[in-house]
Formats: sequence, structure tokens, C-alpha cells
Amino acid sequence: MRISQPNKLVGKIMDVKTGQDMTEVIVDVGDRPVYATITAGAAQAMDLHPGDEVFAMFNSTDVSLIKSNKKERDYGV
Repeated sequence: MRISQPNKLVGKIMDVKTGQDMTEVIVDVGDRPVYATITAGAAQAMDLHPGDEVFAMFNSTDVSLIKSNKKERDYGV
């Protein structure tokens, strides 16, 4: 999978705020934090924790997170 560079930011998770249905993930990408709201199930499946490195991918209406599992270090993104 290829993603255009302007739509991808690499950062580390600062905080994970889990609610009943949705989870807010705050990612430090440098100048300003990026806030992403994802389902609680997706956050649990990705096993997100502060300090984890993720990609924040975005377009004009949303932000998606990508986390590599330990077996694959070549993100291919």
C-alpha cells in the first residue's frame, strides 16, 4: 500500500482515553498533537499504549491510525 506523504504523519502516542464505545488517541507528531477518535474495539485490537509509534493518516474529514505489529517492521506505507 502506498500513501501520499502529505497525508501521513509519524508520531508516538501520548495518551489513550478509552470510553464505552469510542477511544480518543492523542499522538505527538512534533509541532502539535493529533487527536484521533476510533472505536474502542479498534483501539483494543491494535493494543494501543502511550509511547507506541503509529502513523496518523488523514484526509479532509477523518484521521486513521496504523500500528505495525512486532513481526513486520517494514510499514510499506
